[in-house]
Amino acid sequence: MRTLLIGVTALLSLASSVHAATLVGYAHLPADTFAAGPASGAYSGAGLRGQARFPSQPVQGFSGVQFGKNGGYLFLSDNGFGSKANSADYLLRLYTLNLNAKTAPTGQDKVEVGTFVSLRDPDRKVPWVIVNEASPERLLTGADFDVEGFVVAPDGTLWVGDEFGPYLLHFSADGRLLEAPIATPNLPGLPTLRGQAPIVIGHRGSSGTRPEHTLEAYRVAIEAGADFVEPDLVVTKDGVLIARHEPVIAVVDASGKVLEATADVASRPEFASRLTTKKVDGVEVRGYFAEDFTLAELKTLKAVERLPALRGKAYDGQFQIPTLAEVIALVRDVEAKTGRKIGIYPETKHPTYFQQMGMNTSQLLIDTLKKEGFTDPARVFIQSFETANLKALKTDIMPKAGVNLPLVQLVSSPDEAPYDWAAKGDTRKYDALASDAGLKEIASYASGVGAYKRWIITDKGQTTDFVTRAHAAGLLVHPWTFRNEATYLLPGYANDPEAEMRQALLAGVDGFFTDFPATGARVVGQYTAPEVRSPQNPAFALGGSSAAANVGGSGGFEGLSLSPDGKTMYALLEKTVTGDLPGQLRLHAYDLAGKKWTLAGRYALDDAAHAIGDLTPVNASQALVLERDNASGAAARTKRVYLVSLNEKNADGTLKKTLVADLMNVKDPQGLAPSTQGGVFTFPYVTIENLLVLDANTILVANDNNYPGTGGRGADTKDATEFLWLKLDAPLTLAPGVGRR
Repeated sequence: MRTLLIGVTALLSLASSVHAATLVGYAHLPADTFAAGPASGAYSGAGLRGQARFPSQPVQGFSGVQFGKNGGYLFLSDNGFGSKANSADYLLRLYTLNLNAKTAPTGQDKVEVGTFVSLRDPDRKVPWVIVNEASPERLLTGADFDVEGFVVAPDGTLWVGDEFGPYLLHFSADGRLLEAPIATPNLPGLPTLRGQAPIVIGHRGSSGTRPEHTLEAYRVAIEAGADFVEPDLVVTKDGVLIARHEPVIAVVDASGKVLEATADVASRPEFASRLTTKKVDGVEVRGYFAEDFTLAELKTLKAVERLPALRGKAYDGQFQIPTLAEVIALVRDVEAKTGRKIGIYPETKHPTYFQQMGMNTSQLLIDTLKKEGFTDPARVFIQSFETANLKALKTDIMPKAGVNLPLVQLVSSPDEAPYDWAAKGDTRKYDALASDAGLKEIASYASGVGAYKRWIITDKGQTTDFVTRAHAAGLLVHPWTFRNEATYLLPGYANDPEAEMRQALLAGVDGFFTDFPATGARVVGQYTAPEVRSPQNPAFALGGSSAAANVGGSGGFEGLSLSPDGKTMYALLEKTVTGDLPGQLRLHAYDLAGKKWTLAGRYALDDAAHAIGDLTPVNASQALVLERDNASGAAARTKRVYLVSLNEKNADGTLKKTLVADLMNVKDPQGLAPSTQGGVFTFPYVTIENLLVLDANTILVANDNNYPGTGGRGADTKDATEFLWLKLDAPLTLAPGVGRR
């Protein structure tokens, strides 16, 4: 639906200005244009080397343009023949072109190819093996980098955007690499409380893949990438904290049928006499209760899957019921073996219920943590659905023990209530805690709120303001519970659990509980990976899995521009980073002096399947962006130039844009281009990657091509490079220094 609405908006903007530009100049460079250099085209799409197809170096295609000297232009050669695999003998260069446009029906166009600058790495700044590794010059090729945009800095050096890394490449004016490729930081800008990375909490371990609250479930959760594991804590007859979801470890109806169980106790005849009925938080429950067993007795039992109809019984009978001390020992063992610090997120279950039996679970918890020496506040959260025990922990139990651990108030659905309230006749429900006043009250004793996820995402799939309000109160937000199974997902997610997690992350949650921490860690990792990497990133060639890539193939810096003051470089990705909303592209700002990255904004494509072709400055707060579909010839529909504001944003936070030229509907009243029909010129090349402001009224546009590709002007016609001088219907507001000086 979102993509459709974007498309409709774009069509409406076109409707009021069907012809957005006029062709006032035209030139072309034949496809078969070559420059001096070694033979090329010997590699297949699979990277296999054969006979060279071309005696020297094809000049085309071009993926960036800037002004050159003496009225000429500098054009950046693209990475070669279309892919990393087949471009190992295509040399990366900057060509000087002299363009003479046809500006009248009887005129002639002429394009002269002059000298070139070879991009190279003789000082071995590239820290991985390149194609020409052993040669003195170390000329760079299309298999080393996919160079797209470039700018000329005030000091005369060259900055080039790469798509394989993606990287920024810094060259001297004569093409010598000056420093190691600069990796792209992952700057998602998630609105967490303090800008910190969200945490993944293994809900009862990896309870979606192993019986919950077993050491095996916790171990699998940790291996899957969980930052914290959650043991729900109940008490044995002899006062030991164990990990179980409820004090009742098997619920049995009057006929003897087991309705729910986390241990095989109902099948053990020696414990048949322990079957009893108790009131848990005011509700009668018939079954077997942990507090009626000693730890030694419980250790004879085996864990079983609580949801066998959904998750099967493959692991039933294999694992014991663990104590809190054993959970801590497991965490420590993992740390000793891997160096990775994992936290625990214990919940004191039914504190009022246990208090009525003379058991203070909060005190037992602190005593156990102190005994085990596990009191690092960065590695422990204590949670509860009740309020009184958290307040007691804050004001009495922890101060007396000399510890200060973060507390989390759990908030269930609005029709339920903390039982300590209900036990005292307080008729309020959890919605009282979810109000602004309630959140402020929570903040007086707790560091966070563990909210039922419907407080954050409604049953209609809408994001609420809960996280914003909780953050305003200074609270972390850790919602529960995210599960992979379709039965737990709203229809709008189309059985994609990652979509639900992404929505929560974009809402600003500081972490979440999940039965499937492998899924949670993968989604969070998309946002918190230190770098943006495409599948062609050299790290993956060195042994890493390209599955860790978080932007599409060759999805790096397609657009590169320099602010008019020469201080800030803007780099626009061609494809959406995994985890970002479909069709939104990150625009990075790079401070040349401080070498600091920031996220300047997000560009919204008309359609998520589109891509951008180039980026060029207009003034300090505006730039032009080329946007295109992935079709050519008769199938091409969208080839557009937009004026983008760097300061003004749409309601969804993306940068505002205004159509200034529809390249599929250009007026050509003089018939300057040979392909013009009925006074209308179209530019149906699949990739159009060269855009430059000439003056307030005129822009220069040129296509790219993957020589010897075809399709733009016919299935059997090699794509030439066509250069367009377009007069805009409305002038641009140029900053000094923009345009031909």
